[in-house]
Amino acid sequence: MAAQDEFELKVQLTNEYLRNGGTEKIPDPNLLQDLIDFRVDVPATHSPRLRAFMNVILHSHLIPPYVGHEAMPEYQSLLQKSFFFDQVEINTEAEFDVIYDKYKNAEGMLFRGQREAAWRLYNKLQRSWITEKLEEKGWSIETLLERLADKGRETFDERILELLKEHNVDVLNDLAVLGFLQHHGCPTPLMDWTYSFRNALYFGLDHLSENEGPKEINNYFSVYYIEEENLSGMRKLMEEIFEEQGREAAVAVITEIAKDDAQRIEMEEHFKGRSLFDIKRVFGSGLIKHLTMARHLTGFDLMFFSDKDAEKGFIFSLNNSHNIVNQQGVFVLNASPYKPLEVAGKDNYAEAFPEGDTKEYRFCECFNIKKSLAPYIIKKLEADGITKDHIYPTPEVDSWPVYIDVIGSGT
Repeated sequence: MAAQDEFELKVQLTNEYLRNGGTEKIPDPNLLQDLIDFRVDVPATHSPRLRAFMNVILHSHLIPPYVGHEAMPEYQSLLQKSFFFDQVEINTEAEFDVIYDKYKNAEGMLFRGQREAAWRLYNKLQRSWITEKLEEKGWSIETLLERLADKGRETFDERILELLKEHNVDVLNDLAVLGFLQHHGCPTPLMDWTYSFRNALYFGLDHLSENEGPKEINNYFSVYYIEEENLSGMRKLMEEIFEEQGREAAVAVITEIAKDDAQRIEMEEHFKGRSLFDIKRVFGSGLIKHLTMARHLTGFDLMFFSDKDAEKGFIFSLNNSHNIVNQQGVFVLNASPYKPLEVAGKDNYAEAFPEGDTKEYRFCECFNIKKSLAPYIIKKLEADGITKDHIYPTPEVDSWPVYIDVIGSGT
Protein backbone atom coordinates (compact mmCIF):
# COMPACT_ATOMS: atom_id res chain seq x y z
CA MET A 1 0.00 0.00 0.00
CA ALA A 2 1.34 3.41 -0.98
CA ALA A 3 2.22 5.77 1.87
CA GLN A 4 -0.44 8.30 0.83
CA ASP A 5 -3.12 5.59 0.56
CA GLU A 6 -2.17 4.26 3.99
CA PHE A 7 -2.35 7.75 5.49
CA GLU A 8 -5.81 8.31 3.97
CA LEU A 9 -6.93 4.95 5.36
CA LYS A 10 -5.66 5.92 8.82
CA VAL A 11 -7.61 9.16 8.61
CA GLN A 12 -10.77 7.35 7.53
CA LEU A 13 -10.58 4.69 10.25
CA THR A 14 -9.72 7.22 12.93
CA ASN A 15 -12.63 9.40 11.87
CA GLU A 16 -14.99 6.38 12.02
CA TYR A 17 -13.70 5.54 15.50
CA LEU A 18 -14.22 9.07 16.80
CA ARG A 19 -17.71 9.41 15.28
CA ASN A 20 -18.67 6.10 16.83
CA GLY A 21 -18.16 7.30 20.40
CA GLY A 22 -14.37 7.12 20.45
CA THR A 23 -13.84 10.65 21.74
CA GLU A 24 -15.48 9.68 25.03
CA LYS A 25 -12.88 6.94 25.49
CA ILE A 26 -9.86 9.27 25.18
CA PRO A 27 -8.68 10.47 28.62
CA ASP A 28 -5.70 12.49 27.35
CA PRO A 29 -6.70 16.19 26.89
CA ASN A 30 -3.57 16.82 24.82
CA LEU A 31 -4.53 14.13 22.32
CA LEU A 32 -8.05 15.53 22.16
CA GLN A 33 -6.62 18.96 21.35
CA ASP A 34 -4.37 17.42 18.67
CA LEU A 35 -7.46 15.89 17.10
CA ILE A 36 -9.23 19.26 17.15
CA ASP A 37 -6.25 20.99 15.54
CA PHE A 38 -5.68 18.27 12.90
CA ARG A 39 -5.85 19.26 9.23
CA VAL A 40 -5.20 16.63 6.57
CA ASP A 41 -3.32 19.03 4.29
CA VAL A 42 -1.28 20.69 7.07
CA PRO A 43 1.59 18.36 8.11
CA ALA A 44 2.45 20.64 11.04
CA THR A 45 -0.79 19.51 12.71
CA HIS A 46 0.20 15.83 12.47
CA SER A 47 1.80 15.58 15.90
CA PRO A 48 3.80 12.45 16.91
CA ARG A 49 1.18 11.74 19.57
CA LEU A 50 -1.61 11.88 16.99
CA ARG A 51 0.30 9.78 14.46
CA ALA A 52 0.88 7.11 17.13
CA PHE A 53 -2.84 7.13 17.96
CA MET A 54 -3.78 6.72 14.30
CA ASN A 55 -1.33 3.81 14.00
CA VAL A 56 -3.04 2.08 16.93
CA ILE A 57 -6.43 2.51 15.25
CA LEU A 58 -5.10 1.07 11.97
CA HIS A 59 -3.52 -1.95 13.66
CA SER A 60 -6.77 -2.72 15.48
CA HIS A 61 -8.21 -3.42 12.02
CA LEU A 62 -5.36 -5.78 11.20
CA ILE A 63 -6.55 -8.23 13.86
CA PRO A 64 -9.49 -10.56 13.09
CA PRO A 65 -12.59 -10.17 15.28
CA TYR A 66 -13.01 -12.28 18.40
CA VAL A 67 -14.21 -15.87 17.96
CA GLY A 68 -15.77 -17.65 20.93
CA HIS A 69 -18.84 -18.43 23.00
CA GLU A 70 -19.29 -14.95 24.45
CA ALA A 71 -20.11 -12.73 21.47
CA MET A 72 -20.32 -12.38 17.69
CA PRO A 73 -18.49 -9.16 16.84
CA GLU A 74 -18.85 -7.90 13.28
CA TYR A 75 -16.17 -6.73 10.87
CA GLN A 76 -15.31 -3.15 11.72
CA SER A 77 -14.01 -2.30 8.26
CA LEU A 78 -13.50 -3.69 4.77
CA LEU A 79 -9.82 -3.86 5.67
CA GLN A 80 -10.49 -6.23 8.58
CA LYS A 81 -12.83 -8.30 6.41
CA SER A 82 -10.11 -8.67 3.76
CA PHE A 83 -8.26 -11.23 5.88
CA PHE A 84 -10.95 -13.81 5.06
CA PHE A 85 -12.34 -12.72 1.68
CA ASP A 86 -11.12 -11.45 -1.66
CA GLN A 87 -13.34 -8.40 -2.10
CA VAL A 88 -14.55 -6.17 -4.92
CA GLU A 89 -16.47 -2.97 -4.19
CA ILE A 90 -19.40 -2.16 -6.48
CA ASN A 91 -20.27 1.54 -6.24
CA THR A 92 -21.99 2.43 -9.53
CA GLU A 93 -24.73 1.11 -11.79
CA ALA A 94 -22.18 0.53 -14.54
CA GLU A 95 -20.00 -1.58 -12.24
CA PHE A 96 -23.04 -3.55 -11.14
CA ASP A 97 -24.15 -4.21 -14.72
CA VAL A 98 -20.80 -5.84 -15.44
CA ILE A 99 -21.08 -8.39 -12.63
CA TYR A 100 -24.81 -8.93 -13.21
CA ASP A 101 -24.29 -9.86 -16.84
CA LYS A 102 -21.32 -12.04 -15.97
CA TYR A 103 -22.86 -14.04 -13.12
CA LYS A 104 -26.65 -14.04 -13.63
CA ASN A 105 -26.49 -17.35 -15.51
CA ALA A 106 -23.30 -18.70 -13.94
CA GLU A 107 -23.02 -22.47 -13.44
CA GLY A 108 -20.95 -24.49 -11.00
CA MET A 109 -20.86 -21.68 -8.46
CA LEU A 110 -22.48 -21.10 -5.08
CA PHE A 111 -23.70 -17.69 -3.93
CA ARG A 112 -24.93 -16.18 -0.67
CA GLY A 113 -26.35 -12.72 -0.10
CA GLN A 114 -26.31 -10.87 3.24
CA ARG A 115 -27.78 -7.44 3.82
CA GLU A 116 -24.83 -6.22 5.89
CA ALA A 117 -21.24 -6.43 4.63
CA ALA A 118 -20.09 -6.30 8.26
CA TRP A 119 -21.81 -9.56 9.17
CA ARG A 120 -19.71 -12.68 9.50
CA LEU A 121 -20.89 -16.02 8.13
CA TYR A 122 -22.66 -17.33 11.20
CA ASN A 123 -25.55 -19.76 10.74
CA LYS A 124 -28.86 -19.37 12.59
CA LEU A 125 -28.07 -22.01 15.19
CA GLN A 126 -24.75 -20.37 16.09
CA ARG A 127 -26.54 -17.06 16.67
CA SER A 128 -29.00 -18.76 19.00
CA TRP A 129 -26.27 -20.84 20.65
CA ILE A 130 -24.20 -17.77 21.54
CA THR A 131 -26.90 -15.21 22.33
CA GLU A 132 -29.03 -17.65 24.37
CA LYS A 133 -25.98 -19.27 26.01
CA LEU A 134 -27.29 -22.75 25.30
CA GLU A 135 -24.10 -24.50 26.38
CA GLU A 136 -24.44 -22.99 29.86
CA LYS A 137 -27.98 -24.39 29.93
CA GLY A 138 -26.64 -27.90 29.43
CA TRP A 139 -27.19 -28.35 25.70
CA SER A 140 -24.79 -30.10 23.33
CA ILE A 141 -24.95 -29.57 19.56
CA GLU A 142 -25.55 -33.30 19.05
CA THR A 143 -28.48 -33.49 21.45
CA LEU A 144 -30.06 -30.32 20.09
CA LEU A 145 -29.86 -31.51 16.47
CA GLU A 146 -31.26 -34.92 17.33
CA ARG A 147 -34.21 -33.31 19.12
CA LEU A 148 -34.81 -30.84 16.26
CA ALA A 149 -34.72 -33.62 13.66
CA ASP A 150 -37.10 -35.82 15.66
CA LYS A 151 -39.55 -32.98 16.32
CA GLY A 152 -39.30 -31.78 12.72
CA ARG A 153 -40.10 -35.25 11.42
CA GLU A 154 -43.04 -35.54 13.77
CA THR A 155 -44.41 -32.12 12.77
CA PHE A 156 -43.73 -31.87 9.04
CA ASP A 157 -43.40 -35.42 7.68
CA GLU A 158 -46.35 -35.01 5.30
CA ARG A 159 -45.12 -31.65 4.00
CA ILE A 160 -41.62 -33.02 3.49
CA LEU A 161 -42.95 -35.97 1.49
CA GLU A 162 -45.16 -33.82 -0.76
CA LEU A 163 -42.55 -32.87 -3.34
CA LEU A 164 -40.56 -36.10 -3.46
CA LYS A 165 -41.43 -38.47 -6.28
CA GLU A 166 -40.36 -41.58 -4.41
CA HIS A 167 -40.94 -42.32 -0.74
CA ASN A 168 -38.41 -44.59 0.90
CA VAL A 169 -36.67 -45.18 4.19
CA ASP A 170 -34.07 -42.49 3.48
CA VAL A 171 -36.35 -39.55 2.57
CA LEU A 172 -36.89 -38.46 6.17
CA ASN A 173 -33.22 -38.58 7.10
CA ASP A 174 -31.98 -36.08 9.69
CA LEU A 175 -30.22 -33.91 7.10
CA ALA A 176 -33.32 -33.61 4.90
CA VAL A 177 -35.50 -32.74 7.89
CA LEU A 178 -33.05 -30.13 9.16
CA GLY A 179 -32.88 -28.66 5.66
CA PHE A 180 -36.66 -28.28 5.57
CA LEU A 181 -36.66 -26.67 9.02
CA GLN A 182 -33.85 -24.29 7.98
CA HIS A 183 -35.80 -23.00 4.98
CA HIS A 184 -38.85 -22.25 7.08
CA GLY A 185 -37.36 -20.35 10.01
CA CYS A 186 -35.90 -22.86 12.47
CA PRO A 187 -32.26 -22.39 13.55
CA THR A 188 -29.99 -25.19 12.29
CA PRO A 189 -26.24 -25.52 11.53
CA LEU A 190 -27.07 -25.48 7.80
CA MET A 191 -26.33 -22.23 6.00
CA ASP A 192 -28.37 -21.42 2.90
CA TRP A 193 -26.43 -20.90 -0.31
CA THR A 194 -27.82 -20.92 -3.84
CA TYR A 195 -26.73 -21.76 -7.37
CA SER A 196 -28.37 -18.49 -8.50
CA PHE A 197 -26.55 -15.16 -8.38
CA ARG A 198 -29.88 -13.36 -8.81
CA ASN A 199 -31.42 -15.18 -5.85
CA ALA A 200 -28.39 -14.27 -3.74
CA LEU A 201 -28.89 -10.62 -4.69
CA TYR A 202 -32.51 -10.84 -3.55
CA PHE A 203 -31.44 -12.17 -0.14
CA GLY A 204 -28.84 -9.42 0.14
CA LEU A 205 -31.52 -6.81 -0.46
CA ASP A 206 -34.24 -8.41 1.69
CA HIS A 207 -35.02 -6.12 4.67
CA LEU A 208 -32.10 -3.89 3.71
CA SER A 209 -31.57 -0.86 5.96
CA GLU A 210 -29.59 2.29 5.19
CA ASN A 211 -26.39 3.11 7.04
CA GLU A 212 -27.08 5.66 9.77
CA GLY A 213 -23.61 5.50 11.33
CA PRO A 214 -20.08 6.56 10.42
CA LYS A 215 -18.59 3.24 9.30
CA GLU A 216 -17.91 2.84 5.59
CA ILE A 217 -18.49 -0.93 5.67
CA ASN A 218 -22.11 -0.31 6.68
CA ASN A 219 -22.73 1.38 3.32
CA TYR A 220 -22.57 -2.05 1.66
CA PHE A 221 -24.40 -5.35 1.47
CA SER A 222 -22.54 -8.44 0.28
CA VAL A 223 -22.83 -11.34 -2.13
CA TYR A 224 -20.33 -14.15 -1.50
CA TYR A 225 -19.40 -16.59 -4.23
CA ILE A 226 -17.27 -19.70 -4.51
CA GLU A 227 -16.62 -22.42 -7.05
CA GLU A 228 -18.68 -25.48 -6.12
CA GLU A 229 -15.67 -27.75 -6.53
CA ASN A 230 -13.75 -25.78 -3.89
CA LEU A 231 -16.14 -26.93 -1.15
CA SER A 232 -15.98 -30.39 0.35
CA GLY A 233 -19.07 -32.27 -0.84
CA MET A 234 -20.53 -35.11 1.22
CA ARG A 235 -22.01 -36.81 -1.84
CA LYS A 236 -18.66 -36.75 -3.62
CA LEU A 237 -16.90 -38.07 -0.51
CA MET A 238 -19.44 -40.86 -0.09
CA GLU A 239 -19.23 -41.82 -3.76
CA GLU A 240 -15.45 -42.08 -3.54
CA ILE A 241 -15.61 -44.27 -0.42
CA PHE A 242 -18.37 -46.42 -1.89
CA GLU A 243 -16.54 -46.89 -5.18
CA GLU A 244 -13.28 -47.76 -3.42
CA GLN A 245 -14.99 -50.33 -1.24
CA GLY A 246 -16.70 -51.74 -4.32
CA ARG A 247 -13.41 -52.13 -6.17
CA GLU A 248 -11.86 -53.86 -3.17
CA ALA A 249 -14.87 -56.18 -2.93
CA ALA A 250 -14.63 -57.01 -6.65
CA VAL A 251 -10.99 -58.03 -6.29
CA ALA A 252 -11.85 -60.22 -3.30
CA VAL A 253 -14.66 -61.97 -5.18
CA ILE A 254 -12.48 -62.55 -8.25
CA THR A 255 -9.75 -64.07 -6.10
CA GLU A 256 -12.27 -66.42 -4.52
CA ILE A 257 -14.00 -67.68 -7.68
CA ALA A 258 -11.11 -67.79 -10.19
CA LYS A 259 -10.14 -71.35 -11.15
CA ASP A 260 -6.46 -70.48 -11.58
CA ASP A 261 -4.06 -67.55 -11.81
CA ALA A 262 -4.60 -67.16 -15.52
CA GLN A 263 -8.36 -66.77 -15.10
CA ARG A 264 -7.87 -64.48 -12.09
CA ILE A 265 -5.60 -62.16 -14.10
CA GLU A 266 -8.03 -62.20 -17.02
CA MET A 267 -10.99 -61.34 -14.74
CA GLU A 268 -9.07 -58.64 -12.89
CA GLU A 269 -8.14 -57.02 -16.19
CA HIS A 270 -11.76 -57.17 -17.34
CA PHE A 271 -13.10 -55.62 -14.12
CA LYS A 272 -10.16 -53.25 -13.64
CA GLY A 273 -11.34 -49.99 -12.02
CA ARG A 274 -14.92 -51.20 -11.71
CA SER A 275 -16.98 -51.28 -8.54
CA LEU A 276 -18.96 -54.27 -7.39
CA PHE A 277 -21.60 -51.95 -5.99
CA ASP A 278 -24.12 -49.92 -7.97
CA ILE A 279 -24.51 -46.48 -6.41
CA LYS A 280 -27.99 -46.10 -7.91
CA ARG A 281 -29.16 -49.06 -5.83
CA VAL A 282 -28.26 -47.23 -2.63
CA PHE A 283 -31.48 -45.19 -2.89
CA GLY A 284 -33.81 -46.46 -0.18
CA SER A 285 -31.27 -48.81 1.36
CA GLY A 286 -31.00 -46.98 4.67
CA LEU A 287 -27.36 -46.00 4.05
CA ILE A 288 -28.15 -42.29 3.58
CA LYS A 289 -30.31 -42.28 6.69
CA HIS A 290 -27.47 -43.77 8.69
CA LEU A 291 -24.68 -41.54 7.36
CA THR A 292 -26.66 -38.32 7.77
CA MET A 293 -27.76 -38.90 11.35
CA ALA A 294 -27.42 -35.83 13.56
CA ARG A 295 -24.63 -37.39 15.61
CA HIS A 296 -22.59 -37.88 12.44
CA LEU A 297 -23.27 -34.39 11.12
CA THR A 298 -21.84 -32.82 14.27
CA GLY A 299 -18.41 -34.12 13.27
CA PHE A 300 -18.09 -31.59 10.45
CA ASP A 301 -16.96 -27.99 10.86
CA LEU A 302 -17.44 -27.59 7.12
CA MET A 303 -19.35 -29.77 4.65
CA PHE A 304 -21.36 -29.08 1.50
CA PHE A 305 -24.63 -30.86 0.63
CA SER A 306 -26.49 -30.73 -2.66
CA ASP A 307 -28.85 -32.93 -4.68
CA LYS A 308 -27.81 -31.39 -7.98
CA ASP A 309 -27.16 -34.21 -10.48
CA ALA A 310 -28.62 -36.57 -7.89
CA GLU A 311 -29.32 -39.16 -10.57
CA LYS A 312 -25.58 -39.70 -10.83
CA GLY A 313 -25.08 -40.70 -7.22
CA PHE A 314 -26.35 -40.42 -3.67
CA ILE A 315 -29.64 -38.65 -2.97
CA PHE A 316 -30.10 -36.72 0.27
CA SER A 317 -33.77 -35.78 -0.45
CA LEU A 318 -33.03 -32.09 0.10
CA ASN A 319 -35.48 -30.78 -2.51
CA ASN A 320 -38.39 -31.31 -0.14
CA SER A 321 -39.66 -27.72 0.03
CA HIS A 322 -41.04 -25.32 -2.60
CA ASN A 323 -38.76 -22.68 -1.03
CA ILE A 324 -35.66 -24.83 -1.56
CA VAL A 325 -36.62 -25.62 -5.16
CA ASN A 326 -37.35 -22.02 -6.17
CA GLN A 327 -34.33 -20.66 -4.36
CA GLN A 328 -32.09 -23.28 -6.03
CA GLY A 329 -30.91 -23.87 -2.51
CA VAL A 330 -27.96 -25.89 -1.28
CA PHE A 331 -26.54 -26.20 2.20
CA VAL A 332 -23.16 -25.64 3.76
CA LEU A 333 -22.96 -27.34 7.14
CA ASN A 334 -20.93 -25.81 9.93
CA ALA A 335 -21.48 -27.80 13.14
CA SER A 336 -19.09 -25.71 15.21
CA PRO A 337 -21.17 -23.89 17.86
CA TYR A 338 -19.21 -20.65 17.55
CA LYS A 339 -16.79 -20.50 14.57
CA PRO A 340 -18.16 -18.49 11.63
CA LEU A 341 -17.85 -20.31 8.33
CA GLU A 342 -14.81 -18.38 7.13
CA VAL A 343 -12.92 -19.22 10.35
CA ALA A 344 -13.90 -22.89 10.16
CA GLY A 345 -12.64 -22.90 6.58
CA LYS A 346 -9.33 -21.33 7.58
CA ASP A 347 -8.87 -23.85 10.41
CA ASN A 348 -9.63 -26.72 8.01
CA TYR A 349 -7.07 -25.31 5.59
CA ALA A 350 -4.42 -25.08 8.31
CA GLU A 351 -5.11 -28.69 9.32
CA ALA A 352 -5.01 -30.01 5.75
CA PHE A 353 -1.93 -27.97 4.76
CA PRO A 354 0.20 -27.56 7.90
CA GLU A 355 3.05 -26.18 5.79
CA GLY A 356 0.81 -23.67 4.06
CA ASP A 357 0.62 -19.96 4.77
CA THR A 358 -2.74 -19.21 6.36
CA LYS A 359 -2.08 -15.50 5.85
CA GLU A 360 -2.71 -16.13 2.16
CA TYR A 361 -5.93 -18.06 2.80
CA ARG A 362 -9.28 -16.59 1.75
CA PHE A 363 -12.51 -18.54 2.21
CA CYS A 364 -14.16 -17.18 -0.93
CA GLU A 365 -14.72 -14.07 -3.00
CA CYS A 366 -17.15 -11.31 -2.16
CA PHE A 367 -18.90 -8.41 -3.85
CA ASN A 368 -19.55 -5.51 -1.47
CA ILE A 369 -22.36 -3.64 -3.20
CA LYS A 370 -23.38 -0.08 -2.34
CA LYS A 371 -26.78 -0.05 -0.65
CA SER A 372 -27.75 3.06 -2.59
CA LEU A 373 -27.95 0.85 -5.70
CA ALA A 374 -30.82 -1.16 -4.20
CA PRO A 375 -33.69 0.44 -6.23
CA TYR A 376 -31.77 -0.10 -9.47
CA ILE A 377 -30.99 -3.74 -8.62
CA ILE A 378 -34.55 -4.52 -7.51
CA LYS A 379 -35.90 -3.36 -10.88
CA LYS A 380 -33.50 -5.65 -12.71
CA LEU A 381 -34.43 -8.62 -10.51
CA GLU A 382 -38.16 -8.01 -10.89
CA ALA A 383 -37.72 -7.86 -14.67
CA ASP A 384 -36.14 -11.32 -14.43
CA GLY A 385 -38.95 -12.69 -12.26
CA ILE A 386 -37.06 -12.66 -8.96
CA THR A 387 -39.72 -11.47 -6.53
CA LYS A 388 -40.84 -12.27 -2.99
CA ASP A 389 -43.57 -14.60 -4.27
CA HIS A 390 -40.99 -16.52 -6.28
CA ILE A 391 -38.44 -16.77 -3.48
CA TYR A 392 -40.98 -17.60 -0.73
CA PRO A 393 -43.80 -19.59 -2.39
CA THR A 394 -44.96 -21.17 0.91
CA PRO A 395 -44.95 -18.37 3.51
CA GLU A 396 -47.59 -20.19 5.55
CA VAL A 397 -45.09 -22.85 6.68
CA ASP A 398 -43.33 -21.81 9.90
CA SER A 399 -40.84 -24.14 11.59
CA TRP A 400 -39.82 -21.70 14.35
CA PRO A 401 -42.25 -23.34 16.83
CA VAL A 402 -40.24 -26.57 16.47
CA TYR A 403 -37.20 -24.80 17.91
CA ILE A 404 -39.23 -23.16 20.69
CA ASP A 405 -40.77 -26.50 21.63
CA VAL A 406 -37.43 -28.32 21.70
CA ILE A 407 -35.65 -25.62 23.70
CA GLY A 408 -38.58 -25.32 26.06
CA SER A 409 -38.50 -29.04 26.81
CA GLY A 410 -35.02 -28.67 28.35
CA THR A 411 -31.98 -30.88 28.03
